[in-house]
Parts: sequence; structure tokens; C-alpha cells
Amino acid sequence: MTERDRTKRDRQAEDDREWSSSGLAMRDAIDQWRHWAASTIAPIEVTVFDPDSFAARWVSHGIGQLRLLQLHAPAQRVTHTGAEGAAMRATPSIQLVYSQQGAMKTLMGGRRFTLETGQFVLLDNTRFYQMEMETEHRALDLMMPQSWVEKYLPDVGIHLGRPIDTREGWGAPLGALLECLASRLKASTLPRSLIAEQIGNLLALATGVLEANDTNPPRNRHRGQLARLILRRIENDYADPDLTPDRVATDCGISRSYLQTLLAASGTSFVQELNATRLERAGDMLSDPRARSLPIAEIAYRNGFLDPGYFSRLFRKRFGITPREWRAGHAPQS
Repeated sequence: MTERDRTKRDRQAEDDREWSSSGLAMRDAIDQWRHWAASTIAPIEVTVFDPDSFAARWVSHGIGQLRLLQLHAPAQRVTHTGAEGAAMRATPSIQLVYSQQGAMKTLMGGRRFTLETGQFVLLDNTRFYQMEMETEHRALDLMMPQSWVEKYLPDVGIHLGRPIDTREGWGAPLGALLECLASRLKASTLPRSLIAEQIGNLLALATGVLEANDTNPPRNRHRGQLARLILRRIENDYADPDLTPDRVATDCGISRSYLQTLLAASGTSFVQELNATRLERAGDMLSDPRARSLPIAEIAYRNGFLDPGYFSRLFRKRFGITPREWRAGHAPQS
């Protein structure tokens, strides 16, 4: 190892940090936990389910351009709005969230799924997502700059929100590497930038990118960026009743047919994403005590639906109950 490599390794090791709620007043501990999460992971809102028994711990390691976070956390809900213009104190990135212990009920891109122990999922921290953990849990959260990820996953958008098991296929060596880094990184003499490269290669294998024999990564990277731009536009402007595929395509400088092709490659469509986002946000509003006095027709309008009857039909088709039943407390558990 050269002196320069040794210096870089030592500099990253000095950047390792850790924190514990032990010994802190409960209110101070929760405030510090929320502030750290919002400034390090993403501008998320954290709801702790049992503040009176709060206990948490985090450890942070720099690995080249990446940051590996070890989280020991209580039952909680984290919500990232992904709103355009939000005070993004954390650099836009892709998160690899790996559940070491405890289930994580997740909502992202209009899809609900549960991240089970031993699985990881990729999330885009410029987009809306919500994760709910009903019990104490442990997780690894690998923060990766989007530009870095795209060197290994040119079309990263198609891999978002799709749980991968670390006990099967190439997910197994990636999971083993992350576990090892969490416990033994400080003892490693290998430059951390090289470790980051190994993570990137295993991530490509685990998601099937290298097996797909991709012959045109620059083109696919551009397509992925466009698809994410479209999805972010939907999540930011879903309440606009005049939001249409033609309007978004024009704003992006592409045709409507190409817009639909981009989203189809990610297994979705413009109408599917728009309706899913509007209905999820309407469900949140129906559950919010602050919106209790609003008529259901007004909630429909505020979420982009001009026809309350059409809204109610779509709502029942998606959730199995009417908006009125949802408001009455019969919403299905995520």
C-alpha cells in the first residue's frame, strides 16, 4: 500500500462516527435521532411509536464515495415526501436498505410491500417513500450517490422498490459483504475505495444487470434518468388535475409514445403511477384528523380528481373499501 492510499484510508477511518441514546434525556435523544436521520439519510419525518421507551443507536462508516449506516432503532415510521424544492440537506442518492432484523412495511411508487429480514431494497431518496417498523429492528443503510450507482446499474429506476433476498443467488455474497463490513471494516487494510468497487460489482450481479449482457449502458442510463424525471414529476404535481402524459412529455422534450415506452420498461404506466399516487395521498388525508371536516369531494379535488364519483370507484377498486369507510377507521393495515 502506498503512503497516499494509507493516508486516504486513515482519513476515512477518522470519519467513522457513532451515537447512542444511552444516557440522554428521552426528549433530547429523540430530537437528536430525528435531526440526524433528516440530515444524513434524507429529509425524512420520523414518528416514534413509543417515545417513553425510546432507545436507538447508529454507526456510520465512509467507504469511498459511499456511506454505510448501521441502525439499531425502535418501532417507528419514516416518511420521505420527495417534494421538489424541499430542503435537501442530504445529497440525492440511492439507498440500499438491508433488514437484518425486523420487517419493514414499505410504500414507494404506489406499491406496497414488506421488506423481510434478510432482504434488501433500493430506494431513491428524491422520491416519496414510507417505511413502517412495528417492532425494534436492525438494518444497514448504504448511501450511494446516484452518479456512482449508474456506473454499475445504468437503468437504476427499474430496480427500485424490488426486494432482493440475501440468501439466494448473487444476493448472498452481497449480503455477506455488507454484514462483514458492518463488523470488521475498521480492521480492514484494503483501501475503502476498492471495497466500494466490490460492492458495486456485486450489486450489479445481484440485480441481474451483468447477466443481461447490456451492450449500450450510456443509452440505458439516459433512459433511466428520463423515467425517474417523469416519476418525480408525477409525485410533485399529482394534485394538478391537468397533469397529462402529453404535457409531461412536452416538458421533457420527448413524444408521448416514448414516455409510455420508458415507463413500460419499469413495469408501469403514466396513468397507473398517477392514480396510485393520488389515491395513496387521498388515503393519508382521509386518515388525518386535521382533515376530518373536509368533505370527501374536497379531498378528491385536492388530490387531482375532478369527479368525486370516479374517485370513489377507483378508491374502492384499489383498497377494497370506500373513502367513507376508510375515514371511519376501516383502512387495511399496510
